[in-house]
Amino acid sequence: MADPGAPPAASLFDAMRLQALVAEELHRIQALLGERLLMPAKPGEPAPTEVSRENEPIELLRRLQSLLLQHPLAAQAAFSALIAEGRRFAATPEGAVWKEALANSELVRNGRLLWDVLSLNLLEEEPSTVVPSSYVEALFQVASSSGLETLMRRLRDAGAEGTHGGP
Repeated sequence: MADPGAPPAASLFDAMRLQALVAEELHRIQALLGERLLMPAKPGEPAPTEVSRENEPIELLRRLQSLLLQHPLAAQAAFSALIAEGRRFAATPEGAVWKEALANSELVRNGRLLWDVLSLNLLEEEPSTVVPSSYVEALFQVASSSGLETLMRRLRDAGAEGTHGGP
């Protein structure tokens, strides 16, 4: 007979609930980290709802960068699909004409530079890549840093205060 003082055995539901809670917390930490690293509010800087006309492009680029980093699987899948589609188009006669015309384009060079800055060079051209290895490597670097506890405390405090702001 079972010991009446022993705690009840964990059920499958309990294990699933625990996994869901851990996944939720990881998502919350990822979102806070993205907000903290990408959109720090500086003293005197307008709140995101009060973006001035001259800062509108910067805010748009920050949001795009935030989306890329907060959704690495979707970003990688979209990037791989765009690369594959571009290569298929370049293999057509019309695509070859466009490829040649754009080969020395300053607009394309500037667009590539902007893309590299926004994506932090985390995305990979390999179509079979699901999660970019550089993204996982960046997470491991942060996780193994000596200041992780301080960073986590700051993230927790920023989340509790509902702010993006200062240290």
